[in-house]
Amino acid sequence: MENRNFIRMVGVMLLFCVVAAAFHGSQKRIETIIDDSFKYAIEQDYQNRKLYLVRKSANRIRYGVRDYALSPSFSQKISSYSLRTTKGVFTYQFKDSIYEETAKRLLTQHLLDEVNPLNVNQVKTFFQERLKQKDIEAQVGVLCLRDTMQYWSDADSIVPKEAYSTPRQVLDITGKIKVQAWADYSLGTLWAHLDPVVYIFLLLLIGVLMWIWPRRKPQLEEVGEEQPVEELLIDLEKNELSVDGVPCVIAKLDLALLALLYERQGECVSREEIKQQFWPLDDNADEKIHAHIKTIRKILKDFPRYQLVTVRGKGYYLECT
Repeated sequence: MENRNFIRMVGVMLLFCVVAAAFHGSQKRIETIIDDSFKYAIEQDYQNRKLYLVRKSANRIRYGVRDYALSPSFSQKISSYSLRTTKGVFTYQFKDSIYEETAKRLLTQHLLDEVNPLNVNQVKTFFQERLKQKDIEAQVGVLCLRDTMQYWSDADSIVPKEAYSTPRQVLDITGKIKVQAWADYSLGTLWAHLDPVVYIFLLLLIGVLMWIWPRRKPQLEEVGEEQPVEELLIDLEKNELSVDGVPCVIAKLDLALLALLYERQGECVSREEIKQQFWPLDDNADEKIHAHIKTIRKILKDFPRYQLVTVRGKGYYLECT
């Protein structure tokens, strides 16, 4: 029994650990999707704003950014990036070498910020649509930091306490423009993104626990059987009586007479035998036998399985069913 209890305890602990690990894995999976979806939204916004350079004539855009932004870039790493304009050559140094395409994107974001700034509401729209494509229903928001200024999507700066916030993304080459998003998803989303293997494992584990868990024994009356017999427990020395586990108060002589009847249960004990054992010389023995039999019946009346039966003209017997 102790081994089974130990197995049950280990099983329950394992079940909790699996559930906790499953939800943690689902949470990390959702957070990765949110991060990637926000990067996607930033890219979509960037590509849309870059079209501004195509629609506008070059002489309406300062620094000649149109030609630089639309020119091809090479797949090579660089440590600096130069932009030639009518005002001269501007060179930007990088702490670590980065790909030219990445450097060009950072520079273009910086120049676009002057002619066609990032719209946080537009980024939020792209972000939310991408999450829906990934089966994530969530309340979202976007923050843009430009120098010391903050711009919130829908002008709402309240972020739910339980919301997940993405890492801040640096957009421009100077590092002055940063964006960040938050997403508040429900517990149902966690369930929806659990690994299918986890469901199978949980079902197997629950099945094993149900198999080894102690089952309630069916009540005998539910299956049409009689209640188990507890017997009469009689202690003449201590003058104690217990009927089906229930202690009963009884006089010493009544207990002795009951003990005689119980010892020979189902067999008729004659009145003469009772007289000889308890009142051999008493002329009022019959009245006393009647009185004590009456008292015993009162004690047993709450226990219908025990019946003290009178055999007319002979005596008494105790019937236990």
